Amino acid sequence: MKKGKVLGLIAISAMLLTGCVDAMPELTAEQSDIIAEYAAGLLLKYSPRYQYRIVSEEELAAAVTVEQEVSEPETELDSESEPIQVSTENTQEVSSEDMPVDQEKETVQVQPAEDVDFAAELGIDDVIIRYQSFEVCSSYPQDSTGYSVDAAKDKKLLILHFDVEGLPEQDVNCNFFDYDLKMRVTVNDTVSASALNAMLPNNLITYIDVVSAGETVDVVAVAEINDLTEAEIQSLVLQTSGNGNTCTAKLK
Repeated sequence: MKKGKVLGLIAISAMLLTGCVDAMPELTAEQSDIIAEYAAGLLLKYSPRYQYRIVSEEELAAAVTVEQEVSEPETELDSESEPIQVSTENTQEVSSEDMPVDQEKETVQVQPAEDVDFAAELGIDDVIIRYQSFEVCSSYPQDSTGYSVDAAKDKKLLILHFDVEGLPEQDVNCNFFDYDLKMRVTVNDTVSASALNAMLPNNLITYIDVVSAGETVDVVAVAEINDLTEAEIQSLVLQTSGNGNTCTAKLK
């Protein structure tokens, strides 16, 4: 295109932008920007110093990709980057003294058997109950024609003997069955067994009888244990509960 045509286009654009045409309606700012951009494009297109050409689809796609790579921030970590190191300099170890009281294990007070009155510990009135001795056998009572308890095959019976002493001046009606007594013995700090509800007249946990004034009665707790001899039993710990109370005593 000749220079005259270019100058003519510039003049027309100037007239449109300056509003010299009477019939020209009033333009909005957006419309004015569109016309100005179009006029500038025409000047560049027909300028002898401007090389105008149509951009191919491949070049356009490459330009868009480059622009996106420049504008978008890096959001992914390099797979070969070093792992994050967590500092442990301020880490504190929690000792048992720092733990809340309710998380600490409850300690069980074990008393020597000679110091324990089981009746007083369990809230049984009017009598004194003290541990005396133990024996190991296959049947109790031995050589009895009445009630007796036999151990299962490859088992033995552990018999714990207690003395029940009544009041010195009057008889005491004993009914230990009402106290719902539970007794559990641990042998050699490894195996424990519960006392049996055996059908014996002198079974401690079911004892019902009258203890005469000043009299001492032998009662027993019977548990079935492994086939051990008395000499093989190195330690005995008895835990007793009843009437809402508990008591733990070391018998041996």
